[in-house]
Amino acid sequence: MPTGRLFTLVDMSEKRQRQQQRRQRRKSQGRTGSTGTARERRSSIDREAELALAELLAGMAEIAARDADEPADALEAEQWASSLIGTMHARPMPGQDVEAMFLPGFVDALEDLGTREALAALRALEAVCAPDYARRAHAAGDRLAAAGLPEPPWATDLGQARPTAAALMSEEAFDDGLSVMVEFEAPGVEAHTVGIYIDHNLGGLVKDCFLAGPLTEVRAQLNRNAPNHGGLVIRDLDLAEARARVAAALYMLDHTYDPPVSEDVRPMRAFVDARMRRLPDGVELPDDYEEVTPEERDALLADFLSSPEGQRWRDDEDAEDVAQLAIDFGAGYNHGGPLRWSPVVVEIFMTSWLARKVTREPGFFERVPDVLRDWVKYAGRRQGVPSAPLREAVAAVKHHREEMLDAVGDPQVWGPAKTFAVAALEAGVDLSDHAEVERFMQRYNDGLAA
Repeated sequence: MPTGRLFTLVDMSEKRQRQQQRRQRRKSQGRTGSTGTARERRSSIDREAELALAELLAGMAEIAARDADEPADALEAEQWASSLIGTMHARPMPGQDVEAMFLPGFVDALEDLGTREALAALRALEAVCAPDYARRAHAAGDRLAAAGLPEPPWATDLGQARPTAAALMSEEAFDDGLSVMVEFEAPGVEAHTVGIYIDHNLGGLVKDCFLAGPLTEVRAQLNRNAPNHGGLVIRDLDLAEARARVAAALYMLDHTYDPPVSEDVRPMRAFVDARMRRLPDGVELPDDYEEVTPEERDALLADFLSSPEGQRWRDDEDAEDVAQLAIDFGAGYNHGGPLRWSPVVVEIFMTSWLARKVTREPGFFERVPDVLRDWVKYAGRRQGVPSAPLREAVAAVKHHREEMLDAVGDPQVWGPAKTFAVAALEAGVDLSDHAEVERFMQRYNDGLAA
């Protein structure tokens, strides 16, 4: 779908919206003068905003309808409609229900357009929208059809996909994420697989989506590639569990501001939602979070320091501090706990977590790579990670050394707590003296307020 035209329309409409708001404001001021009440002025502004939104949606409907009859079958029409909804999420709008803001008016604008292409757009939207909006699109489409407009050739096939099988693909060595794959059969098209990649290093959110052929072909292709992707495991998955896993990952996606996901997620989101609604419900996933107590953390540190990998760091205060930080990071922030250290986990710990949260002298960070390399070896041995992927994880420590040293010294990267701690140290505050810290915090907050 040529979504670029929609983006251009949105940009142009926003400019027109601002111009129209200024014109309406001047007219309103001319009518009411200084005698208008605050309520009247607010009401006038609300009407202006409604008019501007209606103008925007009318323009979007006109452009969208030009492409609505391009899909060759119901599957393409559903993807087209999903991509269309995705354009409404082009800019992050925290705290706003974007679809509630745009979709009802967009459906009305399509009905007002009253063309064969507008009817096709409404039918496609009906197949992928959330139920409330789907009913609205259905009613609008029925009114256009009753007026004599012809239905698109694929209309009766929309929303008829039926789930037939599901599989879960995971990577045993490091468990950075997993893929939920669900096969569907639908009239008029080949069996196809909807795939959703769930990234454990991003809190378990949906990182990528894809559409492929029949599940048997997908599994065969993955098996052929197994020598280059060692450790991949594919197992059959209950359809209800597949829905529960995807629902949990979509929840995490929706509660992450501006998530770093692939370019396919936004245009496929409505399509994935619609397909997941066709799966059985009722499975509750177990909570896989396991608290690591202070006693367990201490025992893990002691075991590392007595191990072949870590014994040379015993009685080295800075080295033990590095190992303790690795344990605390794993226990509090890492899916899988303190012993899961993939190359990606190494990168996150070194270039993000340490930089944002840990306050130490520069010489301390110079020592991090040597100690961390031995910790990763130790953790890999404890986890039974094969030698080849373990070497990759160890090599990642060296690879990210310079980036880490740059990040820990860059105040733009620091988190609020680290920024405060550095300011306190520079002011000569003893961080172990709670009263002194409290007094400095008051002065620090007063300075921020000023």
